[in-house]
This record gives sequence, structure tokens and C-alpha cells, in this order.
Amino acid sequence: MHAALLGLLPNLIGGGDPPAGGAHKGPADAPPSWWRELRVRDLRGAPLSPEGRWFVVVFLSQDCPVSNASIPVLNSLAAEFSPRGFAFVGAYVDPTADLEALRSHVADYAIGFPTADDREHRLVRAAGATYTPEVAVFSAAGARLYGGRIDDRVGAFGAARPAAAHQELRQVLAALASGSPGPFKGNLGFGCAIPEAVKR
Repeated sequence: MHAALLGLLPNLIGGGDPPAGGAHKGPADAPPSWWRELRVRDLRGAPLSPEGRWFVVVFLSQDCPVSNASIPVLNSLAAEFSPRGFAFVGAYVDPTADLEALRSHVADYAIGFPTADDREHRLVRAAGATYTPEVAVFSAAGARLYGGRIDDRVGAFGAARPAAAHQELRQVLAALASGSPGPFKGNLGFGCAIPEAVKR
């Protein structure tokens, strides 16, 4: 594993300033301006242009067992909530990873939503993410509405339950889809530290 496991992480408070680049200017912006200015690209180098009322960015590591174990839950949430206006993006953050290995990881784990090359940590910085599989939910205007764990299936010191008792990400997405504006407070997470980006 390329990163040390983290036990207790600080509470992540939703909201805060939008990422650099300004707000969404209207329905014609797809993706919105703040996303375009981050210059997010997929694993083949093409601009990644999701469309939605909300952006759900999940930070992934090909070598992190907690991240890998979360993929079936993420696939299920993407299948359920994408038709309701949520654009899911998996962001690979290991700056030492080879793109071919990342593309193989997507296939091997049957990831069911678009994935981004975030080895330079543009999305990491926009979200303030520190570990995988941390998740950040943004409005179309670029405001961070949630930052934290997916659920509590893996608790402190890596102890895993057969099933999650609290499904925070599902609750946040359901609340947004029902009209709640957010932001929502995050909870403690457990996973693998995001390594520092390599200066190029």
C-alpha cells in the first residue's frame, strides 16, 4: 500500500468558499465554469465534462483496500442518484501511479462512473481532501455542500462491519434530491492518506 492508513480524521465541515473560477452562470454551462477552470481530464487525457445539478467527487486509490472496498457501494449510489441530477466522478490521486495501471483498475473493479486523472491534485485542493475514499459533494455553482466519509462500514483503526450502520453519503444525496440546500456536516473517516503531489 502506497500510503499509511489513517485512523481518526478531523471533522470536515460542509460549505465554505467555492473552488476558484466563480459560479455557475446558467443552464447552458455544462460543465460549469468552476469545473472547466480546474481542467479536469479523464484517464486518456480528454477533458472530463460531467453534467448535473450536483457533482459527487470520490477520491480513489488503486492500492488502498478501504477505497477498493467502497466501489460496490459507490456504483450502487451512482446508479440510483445519477438519474436524479448527480454527476459522479472518481478522482485517482496517487501521483506515482501509471495511467495504464489506473485504467486497468477501473476495468478490474468495474467502476460504473467516470474517472479523472487527479495526480496533480486539482480536485484534491478544491475539495480539501486528505484521504481515500473521501467524498466531496459540490453544487453546480461550485460550493462544497458535503465533505467526509461515504459511510461507517470501516471504523476507527480499520475495524470493518458486515454492513454500514450510518450511510452519510446516501443521506446527503437523498436530502439534496428532496430539496434541502445544505451544507451538511461531515463525519470521521478512515482510509489511506493522499500522498503529496509530485511537482512537474
